[in-house]
Amino acid sequence: MFIRMQFLFDQNAIQKRRPAGCLVFFVLILTTSPAFSGGAELTNLTVRNSNGELQVDLMIKGIFTEEMKAVVSKGIPTSLTFLILLYEVRDYWFDGKMVSKTAVHDIKFDVLKKEYRIQRSWEKRSPSIIIIKDFKKAQSCFSEIKGFDVIPLKRLKKGKHYQLGVKSEIIENKVHFTGFPWEFETDWYTINFIY
Repeated sequence: MFIRMQFLFDQNAIQKRRPAGCLVFFVLILTTSPAFSGGAELTNLTVRNSNGELQVDLMIKGIFTEEMKAVVSKGIPTSLTFLILLYEVRDYWFDGKMVSKTAVHDIKFDVLKKEYRIQRSWEKRSPSIIIIKDFKKAQSCFSEIKGFDVIPLKRLKKGKHYQLGVKSEIIENKVHFTGFPWEFETDWYTINFIY
């Protein structure tokens, strides 16, 4: 009789916990669904060498949702951050991080002049601000990287295995809170290669 009562007690405890467990499971599904991230995805990730540097090219599709277009068209500054990591892959041991870099793209629409001002932190051009009148061109300039220097080739070893990981995110500037749920973060995208 005592054992049966203990079993019933445990069964009741499980039943009391079930709703909380379901809620946690639901929240996990919600936060990993494409709707939460706005459907943004990193595409055309390419690793190449140029001028003695390992370089990366990439593009993000799906960041300009209707909400984001509305925010940008009001002249609210928006920043897109790219996180880039390079690891040396080691068999039977932890991978060694070689480089961790960040690139930031800023876009702001000048409502009076009807032009988009884009600044990309990694570019070495002068002037550092790119001015574009056409929205499609501004969108393309804001959401792509071409020729980002990751690491000098002399730091890589011939025949070694490397992994490059990239992700991007937009986090709303709290000073310019708009109420739109357009923050996003892409998954990590990786490329494995042997130098």
